[in-house]
Amino acid sequence: MPAGPFSPRHIVRPLLLALGAVLACYALALVPREVHPLELTFNSMLDHLLHGRFDVDPRIVGREGFTINGQVMAYWGILPALLRLPMTLFPGWRMLDFTIGSCLVALAGMVATKLWTIRLIRRELPALPDWLYRATLVVLLLSGAQTCFLRFSLYQEVCLWAALWGALFVAAAIHAQLRGLGRGALLVMALVAGLAMLTRVSLGIGLVAAFGGVLLVEMVRSRADLRNGLAAAGLPVLLLVLFGLITAGVNIGRWGDPFTFADYHYYNYNAWYPDRMVRMAEQGLFNLHRVPFGLVYYFAPIWVLQGADGQLLLDATRAKWIDAAELPPSSFLLTDPLLLALGALAILGWMRHANADRARGVAVALGLSIPAGLMLCAVSMNFRYRLDFYPLFEFLAFSGLILAGRGGPAPGPRCTAVLATVSVLFSLLVGAAYLVGRLGPGQLLIGDGVGAYYLQAFGLR
Repeated sequence: MPAGPFSPRHIVRPLLLALGAVLACYALALVPREVHPLELTFNSMLDHLLHGRFDVDPRIVGREGFTINGQVMAYWGILPALLRLPMTLFPGWRMLDFTIGSCLVALAGMVATKLWTIRLIRRELPALPDWLYRATLVVLLLSGAQTCFLRFSLYQEVCLWAALWGALFVAAAIHAQLRGLGRGALLVMALVAGLAMLTRVSLGIGLVAAFGGVLLVEMVRSRADLRNGLAAAGLPVLLLVLFGLITAGVNIGRWGDPFTFADYHYYNYNAWYPDRMVRMAEQGLFNLHRVPFGLVYYFAPIWVLQGADGQLLLDATRAKWIDAAELPPSSFLLTDPLLLALGALAILGWMRHANADRARGVAVALGLSIPAGLMLCAVSMNFRYRLDFYPLFEFLAFSGLILAGRGGPAPGPRCTAVLATVSVLFSLLVGAAYLVGRLGPGQLLIGDGVGAYYLQAFGLR
């Protein structure tokens, strides 16, 4: 494997800064405000972990808990709880809400990582068209993952930290495209893949698969120098195995099975929605038959519209296959058109021209496709799950920028400006709708029409 200057310090420094920022955000927990008990779940989880237990306080987690063998478990990964460890130095930490501060730290880290990545591309490829660089910079700051998900809650916290690990993985993969894959980049990929497994398993599986794909490609390339190749990969693999053992230990402590991340037979919410048990028994938590509705949900949300009979379009399909389809309606085609266009150029470039980066790039893209695929066939389709798509979209978009910087095709200035403008405007609109709307099954909220619902939500009616 060619040596590259990417060093673990590239991730260690941001992580140390993130921990410092967590401490700084402690002040947010001291601001008087009404705290929902659920927002203290990770406090309870940490408190119990420090005593060698994997359960949480049932009075805090409430309906979102899983009651098994007389104990109540939470299915979220333990990492957001462990990130609260510095807060145990302060008195009364168990009853302080650190959720907003944690979300802000994850969001800031995510933005900083993406800006670092695009600036690296700019430094390495000065021929990259200036208008394309500037437009992508604006998109990374003002749209998509950075703008649409600012409704901070425990649910959002988990997804934002997972998105940060995804962004760091993509940064390492893009660095490898530009400067070669060395042990440092592999260590970063292994580290963030392991952290993702302890945060949000859907994205963690994708990062682990992408890491495995990179290793496979490099082993095939290095057959003549297999010993050196294995030596370079040894420490990253051991690191990821360690995270895998920790994850398995948590699963055993919660569910009695190293490969079970959540057992929905014990979900407390089943008492309020008994139809979910039937749906799960007949169709499972993930089913390929849901992909058509998933594509509608994430790309063409006509399901919120009413037909001539007053019923929501595709209502029978949704009722058969989906527990909940959450508002607001949104489409990646409107919130992220520039990223999608650049990603399409990357795919076309890989199809037309074989080069040293193609095999590794395809391996990474296939791994990052797994979380998106899981969300397309999941039994629930929630707005925040869109964050699982962004590592794939952004890796392909950055790859498209690299090809453009090397003389490949690129959208023209006007087209780029239109795509960036659409992305920012619709992201701001969708983000605002997410802030004012309610969580939960969207079909229960828009009986009078989606337009009437949002007019009332925005105080215009």
